[in-house]
Amino acid sequence: MMTLNHGFSGYIVGQVVLPLVRRRAPVPPATLSAAVFLGAMAPDLDIATRWLAGRAAYFSAGWYGHREASHSVFGTLLLGLAVAAVLSAWRAAREGRRQRVRLGYAWLAGCAWAGGLLHILGDLFTPRRPFPVLWPLPERFGALSHIGWFSPYLLWLFGTTIALGWAGRWLLPRVTGPRWASAAVWALHALASYRWVQYMRVSRYESAEQWQAYQEALLPRVMVVPLSAAVRSAWVWLSG
Repeated sequence: MMTLNHGFSGYIVGQVVLPLVRRRAPVPPATLSAAVFLGAMAPDLDIATRWLAGRAAYFSAGWYGHREASHSVFGTLLLGLAVAAVLSAWRAAREGRRQRVRLGYAWLAGCAWAGGLLHILGDLFTPRRPFPVLWPLPERFGALSHIGWFSPYLLWLFGTTIALGWAGRWLLPRVTGPRWASAAVWALHALASYRWVQYMRVSRYESAEQWQAYQEALLPRVMVVPLSAAVRSAWVWLSG
């Protein structure tokens, strides 16, 4: 769930920045958005360590551990290059325009890397475990607040924003015209991006009970409990 939150945050912030780059990029906007989304989730591919080597390796301080090399500026760059390679291969298979695909690779890699850096930003505000942002340098950063590892509120915020954005792109041009529709959808994503940053900056709680109460103050309980239970189950598997 938290990985999906990272992907959604990358996608939404990407929608705010995309109008600045889409005219110059030789890549369709939807593919650029996919690059940011996948790049924002990619650092959590270190879950493969848990599958392949077990809990001890996953929570170790080795480069392969959780929130180690994959959660660094250099690591997200490598992951961004990999995401761009996958998307470029998909475009080549679909479009068959090799030269255009090669020109677009750098754009896709940059968008995927930006998504990875947004993942790092989000994780800096989670508690307990600083991580080597400048890996392979040993200095660690993070644990800036007590917002918890996962927020149902943010997942609902991001999911609702994305759904409204897609609906707005389809419906609003028929009512307001394309220009005003684009402005309204952009403002929606900008507002959600601002709320994401604000939430990370101001949220504080010291215990699971406080966290639960805080989420239920923002959302109806029925929107919190199932997601919380799913995350607890995933954590039991990871740490068990």
